Amino acid sequence: MVKLNLSKTRDSGEKRIFYGWWIVATGLLGITVKQGSFNKNFSVYVPFLTKELGIGVAAISTADMLGRMTAGFMAPLWGYLTDRFGYRNMLIFGGLSSGLGFILLARVTNYFTFTLVLVGLISMGVRAGFNNASIPAINAWFRKHRGLAMSIVSTGNGIGGLFAPLVGFMILSLGWRRSAFVTGIFIIVIMSTSSWLVKQSPESMGLHPDGEEPDKLENNPSEDSASNELSNQRDFSVKEAMTTFAYWQLVIAVGFRNTVHAGISFLMAPVMIWFLQGGGRNETDSYIIATLFMFVFSLGTLFLNPLVGWIGDRWHKNRVSALCMVTGALSILALLDHSGSLWKLAVFALMLSLADAANPLAWAILGDFFGRKNFATLRGWQHLPDQLMSMSTPVWMGLIFDNTGSYYWALIPCMVIYVLAAGSYWTLKAPKLPDNR
Repeated sequence: MVKLNLSKTRDSGEKRIFYGWWIVATGLLGITVKQGSFNKNFSVYVPFLTKELGIGVAAISTADMLGRMTAGFMAPLWGYLTDRFGYRNMLIFGGLSSGLGFILLARVTNYFTFTLVLVGLISMGVRAGFNNASIPAINAWFRKHRGLAMSIVSTGNGIGGLFAPLVGFMILSLGWRRSAFVTGIFIIVIMSTSSWLVKQSPESMGLHPDGEEPDKLENNPSEDSASNELSNQRDFSVKEAMTTFAYWQLVIAVGFRNTVHAGISFLMAPVMIWFLQGGGRNETDSYIIATLFMFVFSLGTLFLNPLVGWIGDRWHKNRVSALCMVTGALSILALLDHSGSLWKLAVFALMLSLADAANPLAWAILGDFFGRKNFATLRGWQHLPDQLMSMSTPVWMGLIFDNTGSYYWALIPCMVIYVLAAGSYWTLKAPKLPDNR
């Protein structure tokens, strides 16, 4: 049985926390800031932005689509720059860019300037830095516990989402402009200071992945075969990885998952408000309840992410991911009757959080399959088709709502896509290094 090694023992007998766990803590903070400010909680701004700027949900979603499209085309470059200039520098860049974006968001007066700020600063900063840098850092510092470490980092998705009621209260109290300004200052301060804890690799500090000595697994045949395989792993080159079927099947699986995630996460508050109003509630009451259930969703993610990561390190990461996609499809099913039932909304929030918990396993699978050296570059190339697949989801969901007043026919395709993601993950197999290596 593999035991979690949190510490490294010096020759003197002194035990210290393995520095990789400080990398995990920094990544966790970054993802928390990202989710708390943009990915999930930005949906809390949507009802106010549509009224202030005189536009529909589809227009807001189109700006997000342009951000995703730009990020997709830039992703290979961001990945290369991360491998070239280091994780720390990209985290700082992401924090400064997105923070400045929120500060300028407080000054926008029309749809054009809103789109420029969202696409050119907020979206770029979030997608160039944050998990684009923190996840490759985790991949460099861990092998055996890669799935668990990445899942712990991804609990930031849940922690950040817990602030949804606070963000909603801040917007109702201060107004969305002042709230955006405060958020921008917060992002810059937090990311500019915490990023200095990040080190490029365990080898740069005289350590080894997981805090283990290189010959430990070789001298302990009782360790499980999966850990031994990872310990002896060789890195694929970018070309070798991108010529394997497994790489592109993983791209498709992640793309299907993120196609749904892009729409549901960006429009989570509006979708919940629509469902709650089906029970006869007014808009204000529905808004407040929706932010509370976003809290429930985030709380579920907070607890489920480490559990799913732990299971993934001990079973097949791809099959765990597939089962999580099935729960995602079932979560959407709970909303289709438009009843406004609180217990069905709770089912939606909790089951969706389980589907969301599978995301870090995809990162771990990429590292397990192709190694550490070119991880950020490979992830960048993966991000391009991923964004192209998912960028339109908030738009067509918004268009359906704007024209029908309902999200029903927007949710049906999301269920189908979740099922396709499940099939792609379930049949995924690890590649073999070329024979000439």
